Amino acid sequence: MDKKNSNNIDFIEVNLKNGRKTFSMKELVNYKGENVNAAKQYVKYSIRKKFIKNLSDGFYAIYSPSEKDSGKISPDDFIDQLMNYKKINYYTGLLSASAYYGAAHYRPLVYQVIVDRQIHTPKKILEGIDFHKKKNIPENCIIKQKGNYGFINYSSPALTAYDLFKYENESGTISNIILVISDILPQIKISDIKNLLRNNLEVTYVQRLGFILEKLEANELADPLFEYSKKATAYVQFSRLGIKSGNKNNRWKIIENVNWKDFIAA
Repeated sequence: MDKKNSNNIDFIEVNLKNGRKTFSMKELVNYKGENVNAAKQYVKYSIRKKFIKNLSDGFYAIYSPSEKDSGKISPDDFIDQLMNYKKINYYTGLLSASAYYGAAHYRPLVYQVIVDRQIHTPKKILEGIDFHKKKNIPENCIIKQKGNYGFINYSSPALTAYDLFKYENESGTISNIILVISDILPQIKISDIKNLLRNNLEVTYVQRLGFILEKLEANELADPLFEYSKKATAYVQFSRLGIKSGNKNNRWKIIENVNWKDFIAA
């Protein structure tokens, strides 16, 4: 093994032994004794040899041996570090959060992340991640969970359920949303619902969430949502992607434009 190769692997091992799978150019320059040129050459060589992957300008992730052939690194191994580097508020949400909470019916093909501003990194670099912008991140509904390389921000179970309706198109069909909420329902606590309602929510999604929680016989969870939904001034379709007509539920001001009964276990 040549000396140059040995030096590269040594630096990678230092990071991995310290429980880190990412590093910045600034950290690398420091490691190289403030030799910027040496750091740049190191990065160029390491990318070519598939030791590392460029995630953003000046920020890199380290491949494990099993990841080199595919060229893909699990997003939960770097998402927190990358978002902190880019100074973006985020949380892992939607079906990715649902999978974390044990929803077995549908695992997303992409890693779904909610962010508070636009991501400018080219999509081909962050292949396999879908970012969805939300102006206000509900900080009181973010849960930090331990990952393989540090902590990861996840939406709470209640926020996850709310977001499934807000981002219906990205969450699959309405039948999938009902099944997922049914799966994570045991983890939605009344305190979680109350925390959710302390945020500036869009009432149309509260109506939909409350409606289906009531149909799932989770009345304790649905009741506070009903109080919030009294702000509603108009009927809304249960599924924004379904037909426009259906029976009207006067309690929730919901137009039942899908047969939700087909997706709730008896």
